[in-house]
Amino acid sequence: MNRVYIALAAACFVLLNGCATPRAGIPPAVGTPSTAAAPVASPSLAFFSKIKAPSTHEPTLQLASRGVQIFRCEKRETGLTWIFRQPQADLLDGSGKSVGKHGANFSFEHDDGSRLVSTVAAYDEASKPTDLRWLLLTTRSFGKGLLENVTHVQRVNTAGGMPPARCETSQLNQLLRVDFTSEFVFYRPRGE
Repeated sequence: MNRVYIALAAACFVLLNGCATPRAGIPPAVGTPSTAAAPVASPSLAFFSKIKAPSTHEPTLQLASRGVQIFRCEKRETGLTWIFRQPQADLLDGSGKSVGKHGANFSFEHDDGSRLVSTVAAYDEASKPTDLRWLLLTTRSFGKGLLENVTHVQRVNTAGGMPPARCETSQLNQLLRVDFTSEFVFYRPRGE
């Protein structure tokens, strides 16, 4: 009977310990680099991933996002299709508090006044076709604050965000908002 209790206790420990493991090897979001409780880690990526940040850069901030991807039904040579317009999302810290916005031109605006404008440099396909691609963005930073001197951003751990493959004639020129979540990892050159 004692063996049963010991085995049950061990199974409960393993189960509870597994539930506390962070997703995809990324620690919870942190605040400013100077007050961070733990360093920000690069996300776990496939060996041949195209979205690896340059080795001369280090991750300094991680934020989650929750919002929508906006698409417009447009006519193309292949027929009617949903065309990406822009993201519209809140940026969230580790406690789930909104600390900024993510929007047009892959922009990031932090509540401290710093902001980024980004360009897609590379992407990896997500594991599910309903999830947004994982991205590596190159950025230009403006203003003083947490996003100052950030040169690269990775979008990882995406969920949702993709529209249906086709739209109908009745939807021509209409907008579609598709819910998504993701995580963003922000990089600066080492030593900055």
